[in-house]
Amino acid sequence: MEHPLRVGEFLPSDAPVAAADAEIAAPPAGAVAPLPPLPNLPAADVQFLRPQDARYADYLPAANKRKQLAPALRAVCKTEHAVAVMVDWVRSNGLSFAVRCGGHSYEGLSQSSGVAIDVRGLKQIVVDKASNLVTAGSGVSLYALYSALAAQGLALQAGSCPTVGISGHLTGGGHGLLARSHGLTCDGLLQANVVDAQARVLRANATSEPDLWWACRGGGGGSFGIATEFKIEVFPLKTTRVFGVSWKLSQAHAAQLFAAWQDWAPNAPSNITSIMKVGPAGQGLITMRCIGQSVGSESELRSELRRLTAVRPPSSALSVQSLAFLDAVKHFAGPLAYESGLMKAKSDYVLTPLASEGIEAMMAAVAPIVSGGIVLLCDSYGGRIADVAADATAFPRRAGTQYCIQYFSSWSRSADTAAHLADVARVYAAMRPFMPGASYVNYCDLDLDDYASAYWGDNLARLVAVKQQYDPDDLFHHAQSVPLSVPTA
Repeated sequence: MEHPLRVGEFLPSDAPVAAADAEIAAPPAGAVAPLPPLPNLPAADVQFLRPQDARYADYLPAANKRKQLAPALRAVCKTEHAVAVMVDWVRSNGLSFAVRCGGHSYEGLSQSSGVAIDVRGLKQIVVDKASNLVTAGSGVSLYALYSALAAQGLALQAGSCPTVGISGHLTGGGHGLLARSHGLTCDGLLQANVVDAQARVLRANATSEPDLWWACRGGGGGSFGIATEFKIEVFPLKTTRVFGVSWKLSQAHAAQLFAAWQDWAPNAPSNITSIMKVGPAGQGLITMRCIGQSVGSESELRSELRRLTAVRPPSSALSVQSLAFLDAVKHFAGPLAYESGLMKAKSDYVLTPLASEGIEAMMAAVAPIVSGGIVLLCDSYGGRIADVAADATAFPRRAGTQYCIQYFSSWSRSADTAAHLADVARVYAAMRPFMPGASYVNYCDLDLDDYASAYWGDNLARLVAVKQQYDPDDLFHHAQSVPLSVPTA
């Protein structure tokens, strides 16, 4: 089994972070202003958790431990009514809050030291096999959703990390290993139930609140309201093929192979979605691994992959396996338990093929880093992703987009934080002359100077208009939410 973010030759061991390294604690008594009286909601609607409560710590971990905060109050909402009441309560009392689902925001944008409105209690899943539809509460994890669908012979195109929450993943776009064959996760969204800034429950779809529905498909989370339920189109899929092949190469040979992958991956048959991973192997060498998934024939897949294996001989043989859908999910998921560690990531969209000078700069920047210190994950686009017009959803990176590069590093000791942050920054800086300045909202990065343009490009102006319409007082905001006006240059 392998996880796209964690394969032994790329990243350090998965040793748990020691308590001394966590640097997270509940606020000391008296550190937070007393909260006003809590809403009068029964336990069937909400679970209120404060630092002194027995189950408080169970809900605390976030995927990026560097950004984890301990709220003065966590309201784990179990009903849509509870979400609406909590929105009314924080607004009426002028309280600082964040909205939490899976807690995988790289920059902790779902964290708050004030109030956390936590939707993980909204975990209902209803599968309608006859109509190829699933209705899911906004607190559902991807693996829970995959499991429910697989039991009915159905599947959904979404990401590989099993504990990611559906809400942030879908509203930010949602790329996964079925993306080129079936599109982004947001492309299947038929309706979102959203609690707005006035605590109204809106049904956003193609005919009711269509602008809000448009924004929910790629506009990112935390800007317009709190989603409570999604109705998503799914599809039959019983088996799929997973593949993987590795190389250990000189910088020149690695550049040659990457150029071949770049030529092939965005233009391959849409049955095939691939990820090319690039990392340091020590002694100036580069390790590369191409993984992915295909819903086509094995003969087609092997024939296509010869476009890569013929360029440079692999260091490990090509592996192709036919697996049931849920087994394929597990193959890429790694551990199914929630993982919390120290990490940093940045991203770039490659909108036109990278010139040879850019590929050479990539390899030269990666090679000197200690083995396992960083991995560049290049997710192929094209296929069905490109079939949707750039302005049809809020997600702008459609036709012509080649791939997304994620610059990712994780580590287990807080003492190593500065070194890892520096490594990521150096590689990212080396690529600036070759990149168009486009980034993925689901790989949020507080270092971006103009995040709004980087995330949403030409769709920003319409997103701002939706924000003005549904949240003119900016109740739902965080460090990188949709702004109330288009930033000036």
